[in-house]
Amino acid sequence: MSLFWFLVIIGVSVFVHELGHYLAARLQGVRVKAFSVGFGPVLWRREAWGTEWRLSAIPLGGYADIEGLLPEEKGRGYDALPFLGKLLVLVAGVAMNVLLAWGLLAYLFSAQGVPEATGRAVILEVLPGSVAEEAGLKPGDILLAVDGKPLERPQEIERLKTPGAHTLAVLRQGEEVTLSLTWEEGMERLGVVYQPEVAYRRVGFLEGLGLAAGRTLAFGPALVQALVGGLLGVLAGNPDSGVLGPVGILAETGRAAQEGLFRLVELAAAINLSLALFNLLPIPALDGGRILLLFLGRFLRLRPEQEATVHYLGFLFLLLLLLLVTFQDLRRLLGG
Repeated sequence: MSLFWFLVIIGVSVFVHELGHYLAARLQGVRVKAFSVGFGPVLWRREAWGTEWRLSAIPLGGYADIEGLLPEEKGRGYDALPFLGKLLVLVAGVAMNVLLAWGLLAYLFSAQGVPEATGRAVILEVLPGSVAEEAGLKPGDILLAVDGKPLERPQEIERLKTPGAHTLAVLRQGEEVTLSLTWEEGMERLGVVYQPEVAYRRVGFLEGLGLAAGRTLAFGPALVQALVGGLLGVLAGNPDSGVLGPVGILAETGRAAQEGLFRLVELAAAINLSLALFNLLPIPALDGGRILLLFLGRFLRLRPEQEATVHYLGFLFLLLLLLLVTFQDLRRLLGG
């Protein structure tokens, strides 16, 4: 099932991205010669609306073969468009991925609810022989209050580290339980691993759309920072770069599938936002590289063969990046 959901999420994300380019070109009267989900050998093809629609063997991307986009097709199709028309074609793919992520988050918020921290702490692990184990804490417990005072932040569990006897109000399998813990001078570790408890507030679809728009915009700067920092880490050989390639995304999809539909939807939204931002990087052969050359072209004219060389070098760089990220994925999964 991991492979199935991986192919569905990646396939839909690629299709939506290329559909953006396709629609922006066709609405301006530019012919799209071919539209493919996937690279490499063509597995299926059909002619419709003046375009050959393809499904290709390598599901790691896709392309819309727009007339006039290649350097050797100067003066036709895309190349004959005004500056803003060209810019619309180039940004449309990214815009479609952002819109899809927005829609997925809106569905998630209206169907599952908006995640909100309650201030309480969920116990994930209790270390053997620790003072927490002696007090009777168990994984899955939700810590409600310490010494009669409700928790406002999970970090307030650290109040237990003051010498003396303490009481803990804990929610365990729907029932409230009171535990006692004694902290003595010289003790260092409480012996628990915890995380904030998250509750989900159900909202209507329209409110979900508004909240999803805010979350989509809020994720942007953090994703850019993580993406750029991660890619620099990959190039520097840092195994903890945090960037996932196809193998890593496949593994993450498998974990998400085990957690259920909502986690898969959340992952799909994250992948679409990441895909949008990655495509905006000013690397030749990506949308961002083409946008950069479009702006530079207002001041600096490249000959067709020069532009083709720039994009070819960008493609080689992306191929190298893919190999490095895949190598790191395998090292991470194999524990190396």
